[in-house]
Amino acid sequence: MKNRRGLFITGTDTGVGKTSVTAGLAAVLRERVPIRDGYCPGNVQVWKPVQTGIPSAEAPESDSYRLRKEGGLAQQERDIATLTLPDPLAPWMAARRIGETIDVDALLAEGRSRLSAGDFLLVEGAGGLAVPLTERHLVADLAAGLGLPLLIVARPGLGTVNHTLLTVAVAKQFGIPVAGIILNGYKHTVTDMPAVRENAEMIETFSGIPVVGLLPWQEEAESGHPAGDARENTASKPAATASQPKLGGTPNRWADVVRSAIDWETLLQL
Repeated sequence: MKNRRGLFITGTDTGVGKTSVTAGLAAVLRERVPIRDGYCPGNVQVWKPVQTGIPSAEAPESDSYRLRKEGGLAQQERDIATLTLPDPLAPWMAARRIGETIDVDALLAEGRSRLSAGDFLLVEGAGGLAVPLTERHLVADLAAGLGLPLLIVARPGLGTVNHTLLTVAVAKQFGIPVAGIILNGYKHTVTDMPAVRENAEMIETFSGIPVVGLLPWQEEAESGHPAGDARENTASKPAATASQPKLGGTPNRWADVVRSAIDWETLLQL
């Protein structure tokens, strides 16, 4: 199979930790260390087409800032994020509040231009696939137009099977191939882990899509910037100990954890 040239990262909801996951992937890929059998994806670039609820791309609470810092990227925030809208709303309404309209065609052209540069491109969407960008376009339209496979970030607990299967159904409706699913934010306890594994099994059974990683709950990153629901997430295999590396300010440590936790062969089609 042909190695992937990028991924579009979406979530089953807002606040599921897409930014933490995207930064973790970038932290691994940017090191140019072979992941398997000598495969190295080359340069990595991260793109956030639109972010809302943020005054500027450089704001410490912005996804663009966190992607740069936590992914250990040389990119600047204004290169990472194309559109930054101040109101914490769906992009369509956030743009309308300030008298603007999002030009989806322009975003598609920019995405294709970034892809043509030859870097491995990680695109982080806004919320989920069914989030409106305009009165006629959803995030799914952008993902489909870019032609990248999808990585779905989902919660690990009760309700995630329904939310994840619905997201997969939308992806199939728009003709977007799904590379894998990550369950993000589990609590490493005796009572929690069996349910997480059962959720992963049910998702794989009914979607036909592999769960390529399980990421545990973290109360707070060393940087003080929350991931998802006011928490930080790191990656580990289910058998890992309760002492987990944190992401903030230590992308190399985070990269080591993500590298060992994710099924890269499946995710990148190696």
